[in-house]
Amino acid sequence: MMADSFVGILTGLLTGISASYFTIQFTLKKFFAERWWDRKEKAYSEIIDSLFDLLHYCEIEEQVEDGQHYSKERLEFLGERFSDALWKIKRATAICALNVSDDAQRILMELSKRPDLKWSEEPPWELWEREAKYYRDALMQMIEAAKNDLRASSLKFLV
Repeated sequence: MMADSFVGILTGLLTGISASYFTIQFTLKKFFAERWWDRKEKAYSEIIDSLFDLLHYCEIEEQVEDGQHYSKERLEFLGERFSDALWKIKRATAICALNVSDDAQRILMELSKRPDLKWSEEPPWELWEREAKYYRDALMQMIEAAKNDLRASSLKFLV
């Protein structure tokens, strides 16, 4: 009789401990996966925002070359955003393997290998137009890479 009670208590205790252990493991796995997804989403957002700022600045410079007038303050503000965005893209290219997909890494590497601007050989509007195309293409590809990567990452939460 006492042995049966002891076995019952031991069985209940082991079941409770096992259930608690697996619950904790599942919860921690889900918590870290969600944090990882948040970091990926933040990395993609920063890259996409920066590419958009680069594209916007190139388009503004094209318009200036076509005779459109902007205030000095506006051009300085956009120039600062362009400079900041350029450095963010360079930083993302250097450390992107940490948070983004292989496709996103490839897009950033291709963008970094684009030809240098040759100001003395071509009209400025052609250079800005070419730069805008590089940034536009990279932006569209990056948006698609982010969609695919974040969708795949969010599906992992269900597993």
